Amino acid sequence: MNRKDGLEASPHGEPTESICICEAAPEEWECYLHIYAKPMAAGIVLPRDIASVLPAGVMPYWLKRNGRVIGGAALSGSEIRDLFTIPPHPVDPRFILAVVEAIRQTSRGRGSLGIRAYEVFADQEEAYMRAGFYPAPHRHRWMQRPTEEYDLQSMGSTASHAVEARMEGGERRLVLEREIGLFLFKHACFEEGSKQEEATFAGVLSKLRQDSACMTEETTQASSLLYDTSTRALIGVCVIGMQSGCPSIQQLTVMKAYRGQGLATRMVQKALTMLRRQGQPLLRIRVMHGHPHESLCYQLGFMPGPLFISVMTKHV
Repeated sequence: MNRKDGLEASPHGEPTESICICEAAPEEWECYLHIYAKPMAAGIVLPRDIASVLPAGVMPYWLKRNGRVIGGAALSGSEIRDLFTIPPHPVDPRFILAVVEAIRQTSRGRGSLGIRAYEVFADQEEAYMRAGFYPAPHRHRWMQRPTEEYDLQSMGSTASHAVEARMEGGERRLVLEREIGLFLFKHACFEEGSKQEEATFAGVLSKLRQDSACMTEETTQASSLLYDTSTRALIGVCVIGMQSGCPSIQQLTVMKAYRGQGLATRMVQKALTMLRRQGQPLLRIRVMHGHPHESLCYQLGFMPGPLFISVMTKHV
């Protein structure tokens, strides 16, 4: 991306002050992110003892007006993440269009059919829509709580097994990848409240491989596979990965016939216990608003963050 790209027209074609976007030093930019990004302001924090919260391939940028920093955003190809502004400047369509124009100047941006903005909060939704973005139908939020040791007693006629992983072709893969993937395809993708019309087994398996790539030795030990001891059937899955330096629940599902027995609660409690013993201070989860996971985690003491739209898309 060019060092500096300016936008000098408002979304309605009216003359306005120049808003420009330029590259930022990651360490300084992340300091601003910890203060001004919405999840941080709501108490949803990330560990600060890691090198960077930015995923590979994502670069930080400043938004400037008259040479002064008024906000920032993280960009990757045709994707916008972590857009924030510094008070008293609100997010408005001019800021967003400045970012869109900068993306269009890149080789990847010129070849893209659309630009996507991820995790758009309610106070930014109107500005994105006025800039030509359309929202996905569901709202999500991050939730987190400190880790804690629980008394992990036997769960009746069920048995908890550790999740095993191995390196394959330079990538971390789950040993029972296909069994776990098929279970998630049957019992997670089409449950009430989270139906995915386009879900395929191949897509679920691809997502599971992405999750396993984010796992560490610590999060693997905190993950669970739950079996019925009488039938030996897999009835529950809890996969913990590492996102932005913080353990996060990537998958949490119990077979419908076994729900209401506290099995999901026990798998989360096991994760909190194992992570505590390993010195990890926090556990996070990204939930869809209204999904049973939201209520479950709230009952387990998870602090809810603000709601956001998972993705908004602008066709170009």
